Amino acid sequence: MTLADDLGATFLFESLSEEQRHTLARLGTEVHFDAGETIFVEGQPAEFLWVLLSGEMELLRHIGGQRIRIATASRPGTYGGGIAAFSGSAVASGYRATAKAMLPTRFFRLPSSELGRLLADWSPVAKHLLDGYLQRLESIEATVRERERLISLGRLAAGLAHEVNNPAAAAIRATADLRAALLQLEGVVGWLASAGLSSDRLSGLLALQSAAVGAVQPAARTAIELANAEDEMGTWLDGHLVENSWSLASTFTSVGLDESWLDKAANVLGVSELSPGLNWISATLLTTSLVDQIANAVGRIAQLVTAVKEYSYMDRAPEQEVNVHEGIEKTLLVLGHKLRPGIQIVREYDQHLPAIQANGAELNQVWTNLIDNAIDALDGRGQIFIRTRHDDDAVVVEIADQGAGIPADVVSRIFDPFFTTKEVGKGTGLGLDIVRRIVVDAHHGEVSVESTPGDTRFVVRLPIT
Repeated sequence: MTLADDLGATFLFESLSEEQRHTLARLGTEVHFDAGETIFVEGQPAEFLWVLLSGEMELLRHIGGQRIRIATASRPGTYGGGIAAFSGSAVASGYRATAKAMLPTRFFRLPSSELGRLLADWSPVAKHLLDGYLQRLESIEATVRERERLISLGRLAAGLAHEVNNPAAAAIRATADLRAALLQLEGVVGWLASAGLSSDRLSGLLALQSAAVGAVQPAARTAIELANAEDEMGTWLDGHLVENSWSLASTFTSVGLDESWLDKAANVLGVSELSPGLNWISATLLTTSLVDQIANAVGRIAQLVTAVKEYSYMDRAPEQEVNVHEGIEKTLLVLGHKLRPGIQIVREYDQHLPAIQANGAELNQVWTNLIDNAIDALDGRGQIFIRTRHDDDAVVVEIADQGAGIPADVVSRIFDPFFTTKEVGKGTGLGLDIVRRIVVDAHHGEVSVESTPGDTRFVVRLPIT
């Protein structure tokens, strides 16, 4: 019995003419598998059409952290794959399940390119209809997915604008205050130049300033404790006829100076020089503090810009050696605006985790979607656990939250396109579909979820190479 005869005995090809069956047989290959062997793998490009000739196979999908059998087949003519034959299948051209032989099994394997050519020759109308249908389907899905990316980008940009606005506003305020402080300092420096202080008194003044600048910051104090300390210092300054006494009291108290330092200043400067001397020291302290504030604010802005650049892998090759921990940390920095005070990030990192060969920007999309979902699940309070480990030839990242969990009846659909458990207007159902496509389709890894109330865990397994 020839391969053409075997093809004609299947329900799939029984209507073909003998010439067509022989043409088909010449273009394809008969392939044998022993029981337990893998035929094709979920996520890999569907480069072939597989047609069962004899034996039995099972189809498996990765659902809820397990390989679930979704179907078995033993009828000759059962087929799978071949989707790349259609011009509308550029996006969804991967196998949607893993096939394994359950018995010694024979397949007819036909390249998808040949399938597309034969359909165009033998049934051009059907080929055009299928091409058009898949093109429209893929166009709709791609448009919605792009919309989801734009919405995510908009949320990210809004969050970053908020993060940048805080230090920028602080720098603007500090700059305005610095101008006023410099004017005050100019006036006091005029006194210093005309006062004609003796060398001993000038040395004492500089020593007081140095001690004030190098004062040890006090331990955290309550608002009442701080107010009481300012009142005591303000009363001392008023009693010694020091100008701007309450302004000076706030400045000196903030850096940890106390009445013993003031007593020392009175002894060094004397009655006539105490007020201008303390005002000069206060002006230098205020100027130094404002410069520090501006430096911190600008440093924060630079840190955010650097984080965004590294998060997006700007100016880098699409695929390279990626440090998973660095990508997660940059993602956390970018999502900082969503991490309310009641949310705690608990890191349990494998310090010997190897770098992997991957697309870093795409992986950061994965961490963004998973961490963002975990933040939403906590509703402002709880812990998010980020764990990593090295497992044989792969790295494993687990992101867990203490939220309410995913209902058991929908957990198997959580990675399906357009499926969401969020309220209307809060999600499009594409975030986890994007995660699945990046991890499974693009990086040949695995992603799964396990969920109970108070413990929802998404586990991503990525091959090192």
